[in-house]
Amino acid sequence: MSHLSYFAVLTFVAICAFGINLGFGLHIGKHWKELLLTQMAIVIIYLSWDAWAIAKHNWFFDVRQIVNVYVLPKVPLEELLFFIVVPLTTILSYRALLKLTGWNEKGRRN
Repeated sequence: MSHLSYFAVLTFVAICAFGINLGFGLHIGKHWKELLLTQMAIVIIYLSWDAWAIAKHNWFFDVRQIVNVYVLPKVPLEELLFFIVVPLTTILSYRALLKLTGWNEKGRRN
């Protein structure tokens, strides 16, 4: 069961993101182009960095805590999902805080 540890954490974070989106009525789907471009940049940059760090033996993943499905040589699926789920949650949290405070993206009150 420990091979699902990373997935369990990602699932919890994804549920939080879903809750933020619904709870604050953010309608993130309306911003899909912006979100997609942001996610693509994050995934390309950080998966490349991970692949490099793993190849240099500066980074590794505990094979007992992952499902051993790889998207790149030695880069597990969970890492790809991490670079999608965590930034999405960050973006949603930021948008929720803007909505709560009444501020806009330019730092001014609406």
